[in-house]
This record gives sequence, C-alpha cells and structure tokens, in this order.
Amino acid sequence: MHVLIIEDEESAFENLKRILLEIDPMIHIISWLQSVEQSINWFKTNDFPDLIFLDIQLSDDLSFKIFESVEVTSPIVFTTAFDEYAIKAFELNSIDYILKPISRSSIEKSITKYKSSINRPPKSYNSFIQDLKSVSINPSYKERFLVNKADELLIVPTANISYFFKENDTYIVLKNGDRYAIKFTLDELINLLDPIQFYRINRQMIVSINAISKITLWFKGKLKLRLIPEFDSTVFVSREGATKFKAWVDK
Repeated sequence: MHVLIIEDEESAFENLKRILLEIDPMIHIISWLQSVEQSINWFKTNDFPDLIFLDIQLSDDLSFKIFESVEVTSPIVFTTAFDEYAIKAFELNSIDYILKPISRSSIEKSITKYKSSINRPPKSYNSFIQDLKSVSINPSYKERFLVNKADELLIVPTANISYFFKENDTYIVLKNGDRYAIKFTLDELINLLDPIQFYRINRQMIVSINAISKITLWFKGKLKLRLIPEFDSTVFVSREGATKFKAWVDK
C-alpha cells in the first residue's frame, strides 16, 4: 500500500508513520508534505497514492484548499484536533475522520475501512452529512465541573476557568486564581470544551482565549504567553504549533 502523509507537525508525522508501520510493515510512505502549496505541486507531478492521511490545518492554510486546484481521486483519512470540519471532510473523498491525538486503534479502523472499500462502489455520505449538520446547529460542550474543596463539592462554570494544566494530576485554574484537581485528562478535556474558547497550547496546558493577556514573539519561532492569572512557570507555544495557535486566536 502506497501512503501519502500531509501533516505540518513533524512529531505528528513521526507518530503516524510509526503506527502505520507497526500495523503493516509493507506500507510504503511515499512522501511527507507539510503545506497546501507543496501538496498542490506534488499532486501535479506525481501518481496518486493508494491512501492519503491528511491534516486539515496545515502551515499555510486549511488543506481543503488543495482540492480547489487539483482533483484528488485517492481515498482520504482526515486527521485534525478539531471536529468542526467533519462535514466538509465527508463532502470530499473521505473514508474516515480521526480526531487527534491519533491512536493505533483509530488508524487500524481506518485501514480496515480502506481495505473494505476497494473494488466497491463509492459510499454515499449524504445522510451522514445531514445528521452532522443537524447536530452542529447546537453543539454541546461541557458547561460546568464538580470539584472537591475540603469537605465541600463546588460547581464551577466552565466560563470561569482560565486554563487547565497537567502535573501529577490535572488542575483547573479559575479567573480568581483558585485551582482544583479534576478527574479528567487533557486528552479528554479537549474533546469536551468549546474549541472556539479553549485551545491546547502544548502537552501540559489548555488555555481559554480570555486568559491570554499578551503574546510575545520568542526565539526560534516560539511564542511566549502571559496568562491571567499568571502561571507558575513561563508558558510557551512551540515553533511547530505557533501557526495553528495563531490561526485559532485569529478566528
């Protein structure tokens, strides 16, 4: 199987590559592309692969822009940290849609879907798209958390949370500086929170847009954030994650 990976983060590419080769050592990764422009040029000069793994948010634009310049006939597995693009993905030649962080089980399911689709008529996603549209009209996100404070249980509205961070446990930090341990992991939280309001800036933190008081350009393409209330240590967004972070802030 010839597989093309379009992904702008090297760590995400390496993780996906490792999982694919663990699943099937005969898979051949024919190329790794990182931007819309690079992908368009590649498709114009190369034979199409058997399967494409395509990140939705690339370094220069959304990957949907690729399909405005070239007609891609290969089946596609979309990968993204956001679920608001699901409808658009299935309107294209998609066989699956995986939310990050990517797991081996999700890739195995995608490979199974691809293999079962070979030599079969294209599947219609019209009814599925309509279902997604109806759900997306009123998306449901977590509105409050129940936390322990000594011998009390407190109800904390999500709107009062500035950020979440991970040490040995996961903590929420409120606008007034109070912090409480919660039972959720950051991986679980990012799928429960409104992606317009909250963003995972690195492996240790999810921040609210309202908690960011200053963004400073830093060395080697990193971004330094000042949060309200201030965090215990300096908060950075990596060079690899800076483009997507700025796109989220600029929505």
